[in-house]
Amino acid sequence: MIRYSALAAACVALWAPPLPAQGASDTIRAIEIRRHNIFAPDEATSFLTRLANKLHVVTNAGVVRRELLIQPGMLYDSALVQETARNLRRVGVFRRVVVDSFRTDSGLVVRYTTSDGWSTKVIAGFRSTGSTIVPTLGIVDNNFLGTATFLGLVFRKTPDRSMLTTMFRQPRLFPGRVGINLQYEDRTDGLLAFAGLSKPFFALSDRVSWGLATDARRMRILRFFDGEEDARDSLQRRYAIGYGSASLALAASPEGYTRIGLSGQVRRDDYAAESRSDTLGRTITGAVGGFFQWRRAAFLVSTGLQGFAREEDIDVSTGVGASLNLTPESFGYDEFGVVPYVSFRTGFGRANRFVQLFATASGRFTADGLDSGSVHLAGNAFLRPGKRHLAMLHASHGWQEKPAPGAEFDLGLGIGPRAFRQHAFTGDRAFLGSAEYRFTVADELLRLTALGIAGYVDYGGAWYHGSPRRTGWDFGVGLRFGPTRTNSVRNTRVDLAYRVKNDAQPGGWVVVFGTGLTFSTIGRLDF
Repeated sequence: MIRYSALAAACVALWAPPLPAQGASDTIRAIEIRRHNIFAPDEATSFLTRLANKLHVVTNAGVVRRELLIQPGMLYDSALVQETARNLRRVGVFRRVVVDSFRTDSGLVVRYTTSDGWSTKVIAGFRSTGSTIVPTLGIVDNNFLGTATFLGLVFRKTPDRSMLTTMFRQPRLFPGRVGINLQYEDRTDGLLAFAGLSKPFFALSDRVSWGLATDARRMRILRFFDGEEDARDSLQRRYAIGYGSASLALAASPEGYTRIGLSGQVRRDDYAAESRSDTLGRTITGAVGGFFQWRRAAFLVSTGLQGFAREEDIDVSTGVGASLNLTPESFGYDEFGVVPYVSFRTGFGRANRFVQLFATASGRFTADGLDSGSVHLAGNAFLRPGKRHLAMLHASHGWQEKPAPGAEFDLGLGIGPRAFRQHAFTGDRAFLGSAEYRFTVADELLRLTALGIAGYVDYGGAWYHGSPRRTGWDFGVGLRFGPTRTNSVRNTRVDLAYRVKNDAQPGGWVVVFGTGLTFSTIGRLDF
């Protein structure tokens, strides 16, 4: 059986309520669920707070019950109790989840207390770096009528195109176990449509999962080189894929799992010059394969990261994944090939200081050697030296070999050095380093948001193999706003950044607006 590491055991001991050795008295007699509105009764003392509570539909009790991994009559298991709390936070509709236990005359009672966050958001914002602005308008609700259903309609305009996106997602739509995910995006230069049906692993102890998905795209691919503001190349792409997978856990418990699975796909992916769209072919290919996953589970509960005083589950598990897909000539390929994929992740630390490390590698090999592939390495480090202080460090590096058009690394205006505009760094080689120190000025200003100030420095770039390295760096100070009454933990950034001159952009001070972090927390540079 997979066993907890000393770190994982310490995490459980820290966050689980203390109980004596298990026996008949440790049998759970009842589970109590308490659901709070956006403002608890003792907080809803003004007209505005009472109005907010009246306008919001409290999350249904069934949403909480379906995440429970414990039931009356079971022996108390601190690992399952804490995993249930993590699952509730992962639903994404609560701003706070508290679990405790107590004894009554009838026996042991476990109580889950959830506090809702405001879920209906009218979006009227933008991201910007200097004069490059990406406005966004729309309305989204990730807890529609208290059912944890996501609905969204969002319009976004970038320097490349305008997009109107419609979204629907409910992870437990059919008998509480099978979920559906739908998305349609109408673009000024194409469209995207996605539909997925799945039964995922809802818990570490689950034994079976499966998924089916289809994705269709008609789009224009713009290719940027050498930091140029205008695209040097433009292609038309027709893409469609049908995908299916099934997975079985050979061993599964709150301590981790060993899983195996099978997958298959049928795909069309054709390109042509935009001026010669009549030359688009209809290339159909297929692939089949299997995969393996092993994980030793370990989690921390920390506060003050993306969401200031909000609790966040930090995954410091150790895991290994591997897959092998076959792409034979009989499935439409020019020659037989194999596509291996390997991944590794680990983490260590405590709630106020921890490190996460990631590595992935994949490629397609034929008789002539490597046809295409990529490697990604990344690490994150977080340190809270005091209640109001937070230091964040990130480093990542990526390599690609013959990436598909439009799949190259593309840093700027979102991910990468924040003071540089969109498409500032493109290529098949990329790296990013970022450091930030934040001080929380107020935990809950006007009962709506936390307020912080930060200093930071970014250094990164992307270039094509065989070309000169293209890099850039910036530094500055900024404000951080973290909503405390919504169910989102992403903060808003307003930065005054100094961009150091490079070969494509002049140096100087720019104002940068954005949300969340300027790097991916899962160690990828191509998202």
